[in-house]
Amino acid sequence: MLRNEKEFIEIRKRAQKEWKELLESNKPLIMVGTATCGRSAGSLEVLDAIKETLQNNSLEHTIFEVGCIGLCYAEPTVIIKKPSTPGICYGHVDSKIARRRVA
Repeated sequence: MLRNEKEFIEIRKRAQKEWKELLESNKPLIMVGTATCGRSAGSLEVLDAIKETLQNNSLEHTIFEVGCIGLCYAEPTVIIKKPSTPGICYGHVDSKIARRRVA
């Protein structure tokens, strides 16, 4: 195996381990679609509202900006995954809806 292939395999293993830890964490995982389609629909305002609400309520969480998941018509999209449950994808989220979902 080439050196680059070995490095790739190691990076992949680390990434898979980190992703598994995130999915199995005791903290909610919040993913906000901030690709071009999401940004043009207002996802950065939604992201700010989520961060503000979580901070104001001292709620522990992990939050990620993610790319397009192919639901451009439903942007802004927010996926919320609570511990030990599957994630739920919300579409057409505005700041008001975002605050209610994470509070």
